[in-house]
Amino acid sequence: MSDIADPSVIDQATAALGRHAWGEAFDLLSATDARGELSPGELELLAQASWWVGHLQAAIDARERAYAGYIKADQPVWAAAIAVRIGSDNLLKNAQPVATAWLNRAERLLEGHEEGVGHGGLAVARALLASMTGHFEEAQAESIRAREIAARLGDPNLAAIALSIEGVSLINRGQVEAGLAMVDEATVAAVGGEIDPFTAGGVSCAAISACSALGDWARAIQWTEAQDRWCQREHISGFPGMCRLHRAEIKGLHGAWLEAETEARRASDELEGFIPAAVGQAFYQIGILRLRRGDQPAAEDALLRAHSYGREPEPALSLLRLAQGRPTIASASIRQALDEPARQTFWAVAAGPEINRLILLPAQVEIALAAADLPTARAAAEELASLADRFASPAGQASASWARGATQIAAGDPHGAIGALRRAIGQWRALDAPYDAAKAQLALADAYAASGDRETAALEAQTARAVFERLGATPDLRRADELLAAVHEVMESRPLPAQATRVGRAFVFTDIVDSTRLAELLGDDAWDSVIRWHDQAVRALAAEYRGEEIKRTGDGFFLAFDDVDRAIEGAIAIQRRLADQREKQGFAPAIRIGIHWAEANRSGLDYLGAGVNQAARIGAVAGAAEILVSASTLDRTRRSFVELERRTASLKGLSAPVEVASISWR
Repeated sequence: MSDIADPSVIDQATAALGRHAWGEAFDLLSATDARGELSPGELELLAQASWWVGHLQAAIDARERAYAGYIKADQPVWAAAIAVRIGSDNLLKNAQPVATAWLNRAERLLEGHEEGVGHGGLAVARALLASMTGHFEEAQAESIRAREIAARLGDPNLAAIALSIEGVSLINRGQVEAGLAMVDEATVAAVGGEIDPFTAGGVSCAAISACSALGDWARAIQWTEAQDRWCQREHISGFPGMCRLHRAEIKGLHGAWLEAETEARRASDELEGFIPAAVGQAFYQIGILRLRRGDQPAAEDALLRAHSYGREPEPALSLLRLAQGRPTIASASIRQALDEPARQTFWAVAAGPEINRLILLPAQVEIALAAADLPTARAAAEELASLADRFASPAGQASASWARGATQIAAGDPHGAIGALRRAIGQWRALDAPYDAAKAQLALADAYAASGDRETAALEAQTARAVFERLGATPDLRRADELLAAVHEVMESRPLPAQATRVGRAFVFTDIVDSTRLAELLGDDAWDSVIRWHDQAVRALAAEYRGEEIKRTGDGFFLAFDDVDRAIEGAIAIQRRLADQREKQGFAPAIRIGIHWAEANRSGLDYLGAGVNQAARIGAVAGAAEILVSASTLDRTRRSFVELERRTASLKGLSAPVEVASISWR
């Protein structure tokens, strides 16, 4: 302990660290450090507190000063131990040259000294570096060395982290069963309270990340739940941001997309300035969710942000290019991703070349089929099946079943596709992955339609459609509607039962005010640019609030929502987006919006009925930049919206006036 710092303050900080009150310890030690009163050992306490509150750079700074203090005091072994920690911290920042230099320095400082914890820590750090860069044979060798040192020293922390990294290395080298056994054993020590929180958090994250990369979601979920219980027992709020990140990924798999994006956003905030690659992973998850909802601009923004943090945005970026109607670029993009080295992830886990391909190949199948490149799709499907079996990947095997069925349909063998697609649906449902199961089910509907069994095709497509509608998967919802419309058109006199097509929706009509005058004023080129921006903005926000685009209506849109609150919230978001554009760019068109909840008949991709007409008429009498909602619709809301006024409106075609409310959105 320092002869300068107040012993009572250091004791308080140490006690706070002991009960995992990281913020309290950080505040106490930071205040003392500001007066220059911390010894090298106390600076390491500050580094620990800084790390746990998510200030990685502050932790590195404290350790660099502790290192300098030990060097000045001629304590090379202690200096080496700190150098190892600085090297490991820089690995979290993806600063690999700096990390390597610190590890090399630690090795020189340890030369000629009796074997100790520093030697084991150095071996673990070198194993971590090798694993993160895809050198799994080297990572395994260093892990074995660290485990041998741990056994001689009786150090459970060193043994657990070494065992974990060795397991990950074996998994990536194709020895999945042996590797998972090691990862599981290390994680038991972590969640069982046998090792310190720092090591336990790292081991748990490595296990969950490895299982996720393998597509072994059942195992990933079990370890996530075990980690959560450990955090609660130890009064740990979480391994800074990482627990939340894992939960976000699992919620996304299970179809809780809005909750998943919220968790991922919070994780990105908590991990900012801590582990850049993990922040990138959070944005990647957000990008996937937005892409599935059909919000292409927001998806691209999230994926580009993921890339800026060092997380390669594939395969989502290639799938985005496909959704944008650019199959040639998508094909080239996914091919390049497959040809590149393994992509780095966070905390001791990198996808090796083959696992990397296992993750990317389903997207190549989808893109190749869209581009009518059957040879590429078939080759990718065959490789996917082989890798999924080799790595015993449940998600990979489900994807392989879907890929096999989808390529058989494209090859003109819909009868042969049915078995593979039914197997894919069962495999995805076993993983509790509703979106992927519905996607396989829509392909099954396609197979039945191609084989002439249109009634079964309609049944499968309706089931898939219900899932897409619940999730807010707008692009897939439209594909399901297109298939149903085609099937029903052929079935002619055999429409769906009335109860299956009569639904309640919040119908929304938008329209640009004075569009003719604005087009004349701005000129064709400028007006085309305004319309493109307007259309993109409205479509993106409709998708974000789980709206369904029914069709264009002149200079506006006909939208449908299955929830009144989301319909109104979406309308508010649209008006705010336009207002923000005016403030930033000086101009955006004013639009009127009308909303009315009613039951209507579903007819192919359209809705028909008096309620739809009433929604359109309400939109027509709204003023510029106004949201006008029928009073009966407001009665269905679960929350309160601020009303500017209520009035009675006479609507064209309706005999009786209708009470409407103008909703405040500013």
